[in-house]
Amino acid sequence: MARVLVVCAEPIGPQVAGPAIRALELARVLAASHEVTIAAPAPSQTGDDRIALVEAGFVDYDALSAAVAASDFVAAQSLPPRLLSKLPSMGTQLIADLYNPTVFEVLEAGRDKPTAARRRQQRTVTLASIAQLAAASFVICASEQQRDLWLGVMAAGGLIQIEDYSRDPTLRSVIDVVPFGLPSEPPLAPPALPIRSMFPAIAAGDRIVLWGGGVWNWLDPETAIDAIGLIEERRSSGPRTHLVMMGLGRPASEELDAMRAGQRMLGHLVRSGLEGEVVHVNRGWVDYDERGGWLLEADLGVSTHHDHLESRLAFRTRMLDYIWAALPIVATSGDTLSALVERDGLGLTVPPADSAALAQAISELLDDPARLAAAELSLQQLAPRMTWQNSAAALGAICAGEIATGAPDRAALRRATLAQYPPLLAETHATHGLRGAASRAWRNLRRALTPGR
Repeated sequence: MARVLVVCAEPIGPQVAGPAIRALELARVLAASHEVTIAAPAPSQTGDDRIALVEAGFVDYDALSAAVAASDFVAAQSLPPRLLSKLPSMGTQLIADLYNPTVFEVLEAGRDKPTAARRRQQRTVTLASIAQLAAASFVICASEQQRDLWLGVMAAGGLIQIEDYSRDPTLRSVIDVVPFGLPSEPPLAPPALPIRSMFPAIAAGDRIVLWGGGVWNWLDPETAIDAIGLIEERRSSGPRTHLVMMGLGRPASEELDAMRAGQRMLGHLVRSGLEGEVVHVNRGWVDYDERGGWLLEADLGVSTHHDHLESRLAFRTRMLDYIWAALPIVATSGDTLSALVERDGLGLTVPPADSAALAQAISELLDDPARLAAAELSLQQLAPRMTWQNSAAALGAICAGEIATGAPDRAALRRATLAQYPPLLAETHATHGLRGAASRAWRNLRRALTPGR
C-alpha cells in the first residue's frame, strides 16, 4: 500500500469545477487500495472517510511541503517551482497530471489582458509545464492528442531519456492517458425538478437544451444563444425550446475568475432580448452532488467552442456529464469528445460559430424521437466503459509498483525551476509593486537556503 498525496490548487467542497473534480475522483479511486491524502486550499472537505485532508494551497508552502515529503507519490496538476526542485531529494515520486493543455489554454485565458502581461503569463505557464515534465517519474494526460502534445514538449526539451526509450519504445511507462471519467452509478432523479423550479417560465411540455458548465474564454455561448433564438423565430406552434446555462460564477482560481467571457455572454444575451423567455442563466454554481438532477431534466446537452488550438486538445468535462446521464449531445466539431459523438452516434456535431447549423441540429434531434432514442441507447452503452475506475487504471498501476517508472531529469528540472522566477517576479511586480516582488524574492531565497525546505 503506497502513501499517495493528490494536490489540488482549488478548494474541494460541494461546489467544484474540473480541476477539483478530477483530484477528488482520482483520490477516491486510489483510496480503494492505497493510503490517500488530498492537499487543497481551505476551506476544503473530501466527503470520504478514506481520504485524509491537508488544507494547504500553494501559499501554504511549509504545510504542503511536509505533506509531499510524507508521501511515496504525489499526483499534482501543478506544484510551486521551489517544491518541484526539492522532490528528488525528498524521495517522493511525482505523477504530473497534465490533463489540461495549459500551454494553449493560456493563450485564450489571458486574451483580455495587455500584451505584455499575456507574454509573461504564457512564458510562466510554458516553463511550469516543462518543469513538471522534468520532475515527473510518470506523466498522465486526458487523451492521445494531449499525449502527442506533451511528447513533443518533452522531445523539444531534451526530456526523453535513452534509457527509458530502450526499456519501453512506446514510452507508455513514462506518459500515458488517464481520461476524465464518469461515476460508476447513473444519476438519480431528485424529488423536484431543479430547472423548472428555478426557471418557472419553462412549461411542463417545453424542451430544455442544457449548457452544462461555466463560461470561459475558449467557449462560444453566443452561438448557442443565437441558435435558440432562431428556433424560437421559426416556431409557429408547439413546445418552446429553452437554453439553460447551468453555471456562470465559479468556485475557482483568481485567473479564471478574471475571464470576461461571462460578461460578454450576458451582454450578448441582453441584446438578444431572449433572457427569461427562452434563455435562462443560473448565475451561481450547481453543487457537484446535485448536477445529476439538472442533467436528467434536460432533453439535450450542448457544447460550443471557438475554432482555435485549445479546442483541438481540450477534453470537455461537461460532455462527460452528458454521457453519464445519457443526454444526447449537440457540439461543435474539432475536439476529442465531439469526435466521439460523431463516431458512436451520441448526437450531432456542427461547424464552429454556425448558429444556423446548430439550430438545425438541435431541432433535428428534438423532433425525431427515434433518433433521440438511438443516441440515448448509444450513450447508455458507452458510459460503463468510461468510469473513473477504468480511466484511472494506469495511475493505479503506477502507485501499486506494477510499472517501472523513470527518474527525474535533475539538470533540466534545475534549469526549468530557475527560469520560472524572472517572469513570476515580473508578474508580482506588475500586480503588487516593488515591495511585493521583493518580499517574494526574499521568501524564495530563504527557502532555497534552508535545509529540508
